[in-house]
Amino acid sequence: MEPIKNILVCLDLSNTDKDLLTYARFIVNAAKKPEKIYFINVLRHFYLPKDIHKDFPHLEETVIKERKEEIRKDIDTFFSHIQKVDKEIIVAEGSGLKTLLKVIDEKEIDLVLIGRKNDGSGHGVLTLRMGRRCPVTLFIIPQGCDKKIAKELQKWNILIPVDFSNYALIAVQFAVSIAKNYRNTEIFCQHVYSVPIGYHYTGKTHDEFAEIMKQNAKKKFKIFIKGCDCSGVKINDVYTLDDNENVVEDIHNYAKKINATGIIFSSKGMTATSSIFLGSTAEKLIKIDPEFPLLVVRKAGDYKGFMHLIKNI
Repeated sequence: MEPIKNILVCLDLSNTDKDLLTYARFIVNAAKKPEKIYFINVLRHFYLPKDIHKDFPHLEETVIKERKEEIRKDIDTFFSHIQKVDKEIIVAEGSGLKTLLKVIDEKEIDLVLIGRKNDGSGHGVLTLRMGRRCPVTLFIIPQGCDKKIAKELQKWNILIPVDFSNYALIAVQFAVSIAKNYRNTEIFCQHVYSVPIGYHYTGKTHDEFAEIMKQNAKKKFKIFIKGCDCSGVKINDVYTLDDNENVVEDIHNYAKKINATGIIFSSKGMTATSSIFLGSTAEKLIKIDPEFPLLVVRKAGDYKGFMHLIKNI
């Protein structure tokens, strides 16, 4: 996995910020320390007509200054003991998505942390759009996940849905890099399989063919996992029969079973047609799952060429 040098934490001055800052602090402590952390707050509705701006020339400057001071208080609370990492606060006016993508490009960001609200306020739309368009690894932290990060994340249970593709391997490598730096981590690689239509023509029962599919998946996993140096890391391979044609539900249910600290996806699976978009399973999980933090891992270099396509959103 490529080293994480620059991190962007998207703050909106809500209760979700506490969760974001806690996860950001953990990442800095558990992994190799990044070079710089940027904390950004976007003023999406700040606009003054020119004639009004003449009467209040310092209003925008004052608002930005106050926002920065408020953010700085939170940073001091969560990062006071971390001195070797540079920190910068950015308060910008404009469209949320456009502004974030611009900063990601200009600051050469490697990892973005963004919150996901579950109160029906519409903030989840920006998170989903970032999931689709963000050109780097994206960590989505749901509102109210503080229970999962209590006691400074003493135990990580990471769930990775795998389809044996190279992109799934990237997600596993990312998780392994966390586990090697933070020993109290257990990785669960879940493969959801199904029984194909027409199985009965083979003379096998549904259960018999399901077992054939499972054993085939186990063979594929042994080959798949050889592509990653997992020495010293505990990895569990899990096989789930999808008998209701709802892969997202299968993933969510298993995440609940192991009380997952987070779910890691690669940017696309074997069936995606464009590397700039999420796989359908990951997108559905972002839309409906209000409970588990989601880490969408991007393959380094895959998205650099697409920045010009999304700057004009």
